[in-house]
Amino acid sequence: MPEPANPSAGEIRTASITFDQFDALFREELEKVPDQFKEGVAQFIIEEREHRHSKYMRGLYTLGHYMPRGHFGNPVVVLYFGSFVRAFPHHKISELRLEIARTITHELLHHWENRSGIDLLGDEDRRQLAIWKQKTGYKDGSEATGKNYIEAALFIYFLFIFVAVLARWIMLLG
Repeated sequence: MPEPANPSAGEIRTASITFDQFDALFREELEKVPDQFKEGVAQFIIEEREHRHSKYMRGLYTLGHYMPRGHFGNPVVVLYFGSFVRAFPHHKISELRLEIARTITHELLHHWENRSGIDLLGDEDRRQLAIWKQKTGYKDGSEATGKNYIEAALFIYFLFIFVAVLARWIMLLG
């Protein structure tokens, strides 16, 4: 069993946490949830990868999912280690622990709403996503939002080189 992360180690940040340390934090927070709230969920899983909401929405990571028909048709809650690392790289362990607890609670609320036949939290998630899209200027089907800044910088760099070479060439001809 992985060794629990030391919550008093204030110098440890999310960007340097290992998967095993994250797993230990996740298990500790999950243990705090009363069994009756976890009832009906077949598994709680951590995936090592990051999960982006969309390939066009860089910087928007999905921290967790509730799948009503996960493995073998049973409800599953999944958290994405890579998404936490990407979304909260500078968080202290205590702050990361809180985000893990919030995500577990959020996914369990999806579970209970699903069992009740309602989707108020899903509606709220969609509303928050719409607000994010509006703030960033993202339009559905658009690839413009979240373009890679390195790609843009390289384009500008090569454009300047081209202009410099062209200017030099004109000077040599003239």
